[in-house]
Amino acid sequence: MQLIPAIDLRNGRVVRLQQGDYQRETQYQAGPLQQAQVYEQAGAVLLHLVDLDAALDGGDGHLELIGRICRALNIPVQTGGGVRDESDLDARFNAGASRIIIGSLCVRNPERVCEWIARYGHERIVAGLDVRVDSQGQWMPQAAGWTESGDEDLFTLLDQLTDAGLKHLLCTDIDCDGMLTGPSLGLYTQLTQRYPELSVQASGGIGSKAHLAQLAPTGVASCIVGRALLEGQVPMSVIQDYAE
Repeated sequence: MQLIPAIDLRNGRVVRLQQGDYQRETQYQAGPLQQAQVYEQAGAVLLHLVDLDAALDGGDGHLELIGRICRALNIPVQTGGGVRDESDLDARFNAGASRIIIGSLCVRNPERVCEWIARYGHERIVAGLDVRVDSQGQWMPQAAGWTESGDEDLFTLLDQLTDAGLKHLLCTDIDCDGMLTGPSLGLYTQLTQRYPELSVQASGGIGSKAHLAQLAPTGVASCIVGRALLEGQVPMSVIQDYAE
């Protein structure tokens, strides 16, 4: 299991949100490029970069900054936030991103995402699905900043995407996100057992080295860690421990 450090961008700064709530934002002192370089020097093999402004408002958001970060690093960058159409995809690839995370569009228009997987290749597209359990106990993907639920449950949607060749899945349990209380182990065990062909990225809840040790046996390929690294609950040295 790899540890993938995360940087969320808002108004040009490194921030973290709790449970995706823009009103529950924590800002950090280090600049985005400086923080990215710290992660690379600590042994990261991939950087996770989210443009929260573009996710909220659309448009280019921090595209210029993302490009500067991609050019400054010697490791690949996956980035997400605000991808609504093919021009958004191309702009991010042209900025230097290795993989693009598609979020709400997977829920609203999975057919288009299936087309992009075929066009760009399965190594370059990541399905970023943020999920909550509904009253029936089903995992339901969310869209529009987690304010609306999709019509299909997680597994029905993934059946469609994997049939189209999806390889990379980033899945976040919204209730865990930014809370440092531990990952959703049951969710990730279900995903890896049902879709052994997927490279699953776990996201949300990591608050200690112990949480990483608990997550690894679920079979996920990697784990996104943001706030716990920024605030020192997970030491930088741990990045190297999970670099394979």
